[in-house]
Amino acid sequence: MKIADHIEMLEIKVPMGEHEMVIHPVVIYADNQAVLFDTGVPGCYDKIIEQIDPAYPVQSVILTHDDLDHIGSFPQFLEAASGTLDVYTHAQNVGAINGTEPFSKANPERINSMLEQFPESIQKSFRSVFSTDTPEHVNHVLQGNEVLPFGEGLQVIHTPGHTPGHTSFYDIASKTLIAADALIVENGELHGPNPSFTLDMEQATNSLRAFQKLPIEAIVCYHGGLFKGDIQQRLNELVNPS
Repeated sequence: MKIADHIEMLEIKVPMGEHEMVIHPVVIYADNQAVLFDTGVPGCYDKIIEQIDPAYPVQSVILTHDDLDHIGSFPQFLEAASGTLDVYTHAQNVGAINGTEPFSKANPERINSMLEQFPESIQKSFRSVFSTDTPEHVNHVLQGNEVLPFGEGLQVIHTPGHTPGHTSFYDIASKTLIAADALIVENGELHGPNPSFTLDMEQATNSLRAFQKLPIEAIVCYHGGLFKGDIQQRLNELVNPS
């Protein structure tokens, strides 16, 4: 779904046993390349690529945090780029993405449980990339408050709470907030992050205050998709519940 001329929200359906999870990675088309925000669970590479305009190769990947449903197919994007991929993430995610530190929320048992449903090639690739046996992958370390040179500028917003390194992004030209998991949409209504999957709910709620300073016209949530409406009023309700 086109959010603006240069921004597309993808819809990726992921089977989860008897259920289905729908996720919404985002693509920004800029400077003859596709900039991809998050990579889904393992096995999502083909589903994502088929929704991206083939005229724009994926040369940059921005990882909003280190949850498995956001970094799962990162190894396949690395492989496809033949080592020329620009990888952006917050400093607090770097260890997990480079394989030198554990993930914020996934212990080895959970990782094994997730991987066992995938072909051996995907399991091997995942374990290889997220290990000390491979070179560092992150070549652009974010701190927060930077403006990345994509389009007319992409503002970096460190939004800890869901995970320590969780980061959201604001596209200045279209006034679009790429919220990742800082916000979710359920039944058409905007909510804060899911408490069941958020490490520090108080911190995550406080992080939403950064959004109140921005003239946002559209929000893309990784879980739930697009939200428009009286965004500032809803943010105020989330930050200051009665």
